[in-house]
Amino acid sequence: MGSDMFDNWFLETVAGRYVADQERSFFNRFTICDDLQVAVQAGMGSWLKQPDEWLCNARDFHMKAGVWAWADESVDMLLMPHTLECSGFPLGALAEAYRVLKPEGRVVLTGFNPYSLWGYSKWFDGRLLPDKKDCLPLSALKENAKTLGFEIAFGQFMVYVPPFNCQWLLRLCSFMEPAGNRWWPHTAAVYGLVLHKHIIGMRILPEYEHTFQNNHEMALGMAKIKNSSG
Repeated sequence: MGSDMFDNWFLETVAGRYVADQERSFFNRFTICDDLQVAVQAGMGSWLKQPDEWLCNARDFHMKAGVWAWADESVDMLLMPHTLECSGFPLGALAEAYRVLKPEGRVVLTGFNPYSLWGYSKWFDGRLLPDKKDCLPLSALKENAKTLGFEIAFGQFMVYVPPFNCQWLLRLCSFMEPAGNRWWPHTAAVYGLVLHKHIIGMRILPEYEHTFQNNHEMALGMAKIKNSSG
């Protein structure tokens, strides 16, 4: 399904707006990026709004998550709000994220937990929300992320209320949020992860980064010396 359809669910339904509020808090916590960095948001630009300096799929360009046209190691920070399950090929989209991310770059993502109350609701029909089969369990996502080379920097569960599309019912069940976070975190409707692409080896200090970018031979020569001595 297209992320634009998914955007509408977050904007136009009571349940969607409830989830969006909690996810915004998560993304805002981890999306600090300076002006010299390349930051890309892969969809959901209508409800998850980032600064204008961020590039956003569907707003500034159109790409499928599994076949991004970004060059290898060209992006510093990548936001993926439900991008994996919207792609129709979640593991391929995760591999593309690793490819385009620079060393020491980060991915901040959210996904629906298929083993929650929400996972067994009518929402996951391929129209309102993605098919349940496209929603990765957190354990599978973490395992594949580590296989690709990601380090897991942070994780968070959110949204413990039942999948009600009624404001007063959601308010009535608000006690489940703190209770769920304490007693049954793995049944949350949504999980968030921060993945770090850490590369072992030489790391250029920020004050010398511009010099190395303009002198590729010097950086390559140092790498060859290091490899030959190892």
